[in-house]
Amino acid sequence: MAKLKKMELDYFQNKDFVTGYLQLLNTRLVYSNNLIESDNGPISKLYDNNNILVLNDNFKAFAILVKNLEFSKKELTVELIKQIANTINKHSQYIKDGYRTLDNNVKFENQFSIEKVENIENAMNDLLNKYYNEWDKLDLFEREARFNIEFLRIHPFEDGNGRTSRLILNYNMLRQGHAPILMPESIREDYFKARNREDINWIKNLFEKESEKELFVIDELIKAFEDDIKNDLSLK
Repeated sequence: MAKLKKMELDYFQNKDFVTGYLQLLNTRLVYSNNLIESDNGPISKLYDNNNILVLNDNFKAFAILVKNLEFSKKELTVELIKQIANTINKHSQYIKDGYRTLDNNVKFENQFSIEKVENIENAMNDLLNKYYNEWDKLDLFEREARFNIEFLRIHPFEDGNGRTSRLILNYNMLRQGHAPILMPESIREDYFKARNREDINWIKNLFEKESEKELFVIDELIKAFEDDIKNDLSLK
């Protein structure tokens, strides 16, 4: 399990290291988060003015989460989720702040439709209740898989639900002292299929695998950080 060990957690208390890591994570996360969405493709159109604004909104959204980040203390709230979605959607055309106000015919493979507009608020409150009071004893990755699937089934916002869910996922991972998760573009189709059929086990295993990869990244960055300190000392 990709839990941060004491040495790694100690480095997360080092202002210089954690600032650099979170800036790097934000860059990587925002690009991967947008690449996995087939309808925007900001990387291939990097100099498109609208995509620049969309990417910037995503950077700001994760920065809000980082500001709220306190390991094992700061709980997720519907207000924070709304703030993240509103920030992500700031430059999306025709998208209003807050929960979705229109119903549509989106269905999953199991034939469950997304939540009706009038049920979204109760469904989101129920989701957070499950997360903190029913799923709290589950394996971390199963807990996050269940949250991710249920959030996307509710589909609370007009746009940006996938991007919001993945930023929230990484907020939850870091808050609980685990390496975050960056999902590669190569798994996009498999991930969408697993999500649509509510395959908790597949998504759980994906999250665990990708978190382990990021733990390796963190350890390599710690080594580089230590080397920089040694080099600086040798020059004095």
